[in-house]
Amino acid sequence: MSTALLFRFLFFALLCLGGLQQATATHILGGDISYAYIPGSASRYHITVRMYARDPVGCGGGCPDQAQIDLVFLRNGCSPTQSGSFFLTVARNQSTPRTLGCPGSVAAYLVNTYETDVTLPPGQWTISAISENRASGIRNLLNSGSSGSQISAFLDNSSGLTNSSPRFTSFTLPYVCGAQPYRYSFSTFEVDGDSLVYESAQPVAGLVGSPDCGTPIVYAGYPAGQFQDPVNGQTASYLAGQFTAGFPLPSFRAVNGVAVPQFELNAANGDLLTTPIMQVGYYTVAVRVDEYRRLSGTWVKIGSVTRDVIYLLLNGGGNRNPSFTSLTVAGAPASQPIEQAIAVAPGQTVSLTLTATDPDAGQTLQLSSDVATVVPGASFQTQGSNQGVLTWQVPATLPPGRYSLTVTAADNSCPIIGSEVRTINFVVAGQALSTRASSTKELTAYPMPFHDQVQFKLLTAAVQTVVVTDKLGRVVDTITSRSDGGVQWQPSSSVAPGIYFARPISGGYVCRLLRQ
Repeated sequence: MSTALLFRFLFFALLCLGGLQQATATHILGGDISYAYIPGSASRYHITVRMYARDPVGCGGGCPDQAQIDLVFLRNGCSPTQSGSFFLTVARNQSTPRTLGCPGSVAAYLVNTYETDVTLPPGQWTISAISENRASGIRNLLNSGSSGSQISAFLDNSSGLTNSSPRFTSFTLPYVCGAQPYRYSFSTFEVDGDSLVYESAQPVAGLVGSPDCGTPIVYAGYPAGQFQDPVNGQTASYLAGQFTAGFPLPSFRAVNGVAVPQFELNAANGDLLTTPIMQVGYYTVAVRVDEYRRLSGTWVKIGSVTRDVIYLLLNGGGNRNPSFTSLTVAGAPASQPIEQAIAVAPGQTVSLTLTATDPDAGQTLQLSSDVATVVPGASFQTQGSNQGVLTWQVPATLPPGRYSLTVTAADNSCPIIGSEVRTINFVVAGQALSTRASSTKELTAYPMPFHDQVQFKLLTAAVQTVVVTDKLGRVVDTITSRSDGGVQWQPSSSVAPGIYFARPISGGYVCRLLRQ
């Protein structure tokens, strides 16, 4: 790396650490990053960065126009002087206005997109996008306005493999009516069929001084308080504490009068359920998606991507969030649960009719989806005021595996709307949808993949015998569920890494387990 390039890199690293103060207003609301291998090339990758920024018009012209960002590529470590590391400035190629809330809302933001092609020879690569400082006044971060914004991805192609990272499938930022259950999705689409694990992450602000190539931003504390659970009506008190990566929101449920923190991130598909209490303001939530591939019989982490977004908690004035209530597959005799995975085959076209409802009378819903810009062969069309049709022509070359798409429902209760972003799960296999037994429901286990133990929950709350088989149908273990239907499996050391299936002896449910 040249002296000039090193100096420039260290300047931006210092900026991200808060050592230099921006002359302009802070405005970054989050972002995400992905990479895609360019077929037929010699280690060429297409890099895509999306940054969410306050609209310069909406903030009175005090927010800078983010015309470019800086990308740093660190090879085999976190040092900018390591052989092969390099730096690029990338110009914005698209800017799409979005609104948090109702049309005309001052909470407008831009989805700024930056793209470039680079050569990444074999190595362990940390790819980071650096831009302006984060928005000021974020309640769960200390001094957010003087902390830089860094979004990173990881690629391990040291063995010579090629890989395209997961891509986040929703551009919607969370806009939350406080004191209401809220479902959001960090789901991604992974074109190679690799196994994914979703995990809470801590926002970072700099590239130096950390083995993870980033300096974590310190979380702020929150005061003691009291709330009423919107689901069961119970009142509970909570003590003062500090936000963490696993608990970045003031989100609680009352269980037998006791406040229980709630941040339920599904490790298998990125679905997130919270019940934020009434502490109005901005909060940053970050999620990392780790990608695993089986190489020479061993599950190896080959990549990861991160996304962090602003949760805007507002006093909804009693407005309640809508929810998706039914899903019907074209040609199926009846609807199925939203969380149930849909089996499809490569080359098949499947259409789903999704229905959403709102608990508040007189409200009109708007259904939407961003999948058409991310998922090959996917499209979404609204159908009436509370329905939409999600169509996916599954690519003929798509590998078998689990895939997720997202849909959004929002009401029109201006000025504070309610919304839900939901994950729709698919299993791509060699068996067509029409030949799969419609009575079998697929359950989600976590963590996935797992090593020592895994857990899932049956749909029927009762003590049941569960049989675990391998891919050839051979029984490898027999276990018993708890009275609430919960199941935990701790396989012995003789159970080799691989794919297994858990089913109650009564049938009707199946859970796919991946041991690494």
